Amino acid sequence: AMRAEAAARGTPLGRVETLTGDLMDTSLPARAVAAAVAAFGRLDVLVNAAGNTERCGLDDTTPDAFERLFGVNTKAPLFMMQEAVKAMRVNRSGTIINMSSMLSHGGPPNLTTYSASKAALNILTRSSAHKVARDGIRIFAINLGWVNSDGEHALQTGFHGMPQDWADAIGRRMPAGRMITPDDVAGLVSYLVSPSASMMTGAIIDYEQMPVAVFESHPA
Repeated sequence: AMRAEAAARGTPLGRVETLTGDLMDTSLPARAVAAAVAAFGRLDVLVNAAGNTERCGLDDTTPDAFERLFGVNTKAPLFMMQEAVKAMRVNRSGTIINMSSMLSHGGPPNLTTYSASKAALNILTRSSAHKVARDGIRIFAINLGWVNSDGEHALQTGFHGMPQDWADAIGRRMPAGRMITPDDVAGLVSYLVSPSASMMTGAIIDYEQMPVAVFESHPA
């Protein structure tokens, strides 16, 4: 799929290696980092982009839902960072980017547990950045707003029953007149891993044009 997309864009795609695994499996981080180092000789960048969303709050969060949300959104990134840092310290350089959420500022009552898992991820990001700053390793988190990705489109149309043009309607409500796209996010990631951002670390970046107050906790 990645090669087909790259060909359609006319963009050359370098060497790609894949590894299938379950982020709830605590052995995966070590295996993933070891596979990357074996394939490429070193590890320069880690992007923790996987995430889990479930609608649940104070009254209806089950122990299983809590484990799934914090397991994927908080626990997995922590142990991925832990293993990545071991490899990055060898070369005294590296960048880690955690994909968080604007809902880490609060969020609606039906997304309380999800919001809490992302808030915890941001604390891990900032604290870990201080820990490894003198090792030449930089760590960031990006608080994403609503992204119009293929996965989000499938969720909205297939699960929530939204029309095919749902993103256009939502986009018209945004200051920019459109939703965030994966290309937008890729541009920010490219900047953060570049030398242009070499004097930054520990930043939690709000990537959304809507005011932060919109994402703070509020009544249903």
